[in-house]
Amino acid sequence: MKYWLLLILLVGNGYAADPVRLIFDTDMANDCDDAGALAVLHALADLGEVEILAVVTNRKCPGNASAAAADVINTWYGRPDIPIGTDKDGATIKGGRPSSYTGVLRDEFPHDSKPDSEMPDAISIYRSALQSQPDGSVIICSVGALSNLEDLLSSPADEELVKAKVKKLYIMGGGFPRTNHPETNIKLDPAAAVSVTNLWPTPIVWQGYEVGAAMMSGAELQTAPPENPVRKAYELRPFHEYQAITYGKPNHDLATVLLAVRGVQPELWHETKGGHVVIDSEGATRWDSSRKKDHSYVRIKGHPRKLVKLLGDLLAAPPKN
Repeated sequence: MKYWLLLILLVGNGYAADPVRLIFDTDMANDCDDAGALAVLHALADLGEVEILAVVTNRKCPGNASAAAADVINTWYGRPDIPIGTDKDGATIKGGRPSSYTGVLRDEFPHDSKPDSEMPDAISIYRSALQSQPDGSVIICSVGALSNLEDLLSSPADEELVKAKVKKLYIMGGGFPRTNHPETNIKLDPAAAVSVTNLWPTPIVWQGYEVGAAMMSGAELQTAPPENPVRKAYELRPFHEYQAITYGKPNHDLATVLLAVRGVQPELWHETKGGHVVIDSEGATRWDSSRKKDHSYVRIKGHPRKLVKLLGDLLAAPPKN
């Protein structure tokens, strides 16, 4: 009886009885919202809403420590065995700042990862994760460069694997309905962004820069214990003249994780369909409604305070395990 009551409650709240199967593709190298997004993902896993199949990184970490940072967070949340892969020639921004937190997390918190250069390749982790799942069941959440996704399209066998196994791709990148300048994730690898936008064989939901820019999260971690590595990441990451933990920072990646796990909840999001995303050679994005493709983009419905509260609570939630 209790089981059926729980099932009714979950379905009534819009959550599936079975957890979403998800691969997290992240540029865990500079901005701490990647650490925050992984924390939100684990909090949703603790609620039984998602199974984290793998974490892959898509940006070159100057400290060779992006995998270690991800593993530290996975270990904190009681999931130390999640497969992790790295892109060995990961994207970089010329003149970009070194990571303020990945090396510290590697050196000060428990984990068993090797340096990025010695970790399994991201594509091999993608292959093994996808091959082990039922057809049409996997969600990919991308919050960085689209390099790994382009690499999947460069091999006919890998592209067929994507077609068979991936249900939907969620991307944090660009800006909508248009941007005049490249957004950071697109600028990391504009050629890959163009290829993925034009050739990716499953539906894509886009979340532009403007969504995260309207919300701040991170100050909620002030009450987290010092053993929490995500708190440490926000303590170390400068944001304007403060640290990110002081007042928070834009939560671009946190919102994308929520979207990828719970889908486009109509009480939280407007979704624009009936067109497709166009990315020019410089990386600027725009929505084109002249030709329909299986693309959409989201905007926040109403005031963002509801999303801020939801994401902040998930970010600061203590590990279940």
